[in-house]
This record gives sequence, structure tokens and C-alpha cells, in this order.
Amino acid sequence: MCLYEDASDALQEAITHWPINDVDDLPQQGNGNDCGVFVMKFMEVVLSTKTVTWKELKNWCEEMPTFRAEITANIFRAFSNVIESNDK
Repeated sequence: MCLYEDASDALQEAITHWPINDVDDLPQQGNGNDCGVFVMKFMEVVLSTKTVTWKELKNWCEEMPTFRAEITANIFRAFSNVIESNDK
């Protein structure tokens, strides 16, 4: 309900008309600690792939340490690029 209320002022179309797709074999978060990493990785896959084969991604919980390291490296790399561009 909060999403509907927040989106009502931000979007021209009512999100209540958006289709809801039931997708089989989505990776599931296995704990209460990795929600941010899980969402970031989920969005990365969705945005970078035309066809997602979720069955191939079922072991996400085992891969969370790697995902955290990748995200951290990307953040530091981006931050380093910002600092370099400001020094020029």
C-alpha cells in the first residue's frame, strides 16, 4: 500500500494497472542480512539480461561473499574515478 501511495504522485500511470508476473525458480534470500546486496544483484541481472534463466542463479546465498566483494570493489573504483576527475 505504501508503494501505491508513494507512486501516485510520482507517476502518470497508476501502478495498480501494472501487470504482476509470477516467476518460477527465483533466487530467494536466505537470511535477514543480505537484503541490500540481494536486491542490487537482482537488479543487475534483470537490467543486464534480456532473458533471465533463474535456475542458473539458484545458489545466490552461497555467492553472497563474492557479490559483496564485487560491489565493494565497484564502489571503490567509482569513487577513485571521481577523485581522479576532480584532481584534473
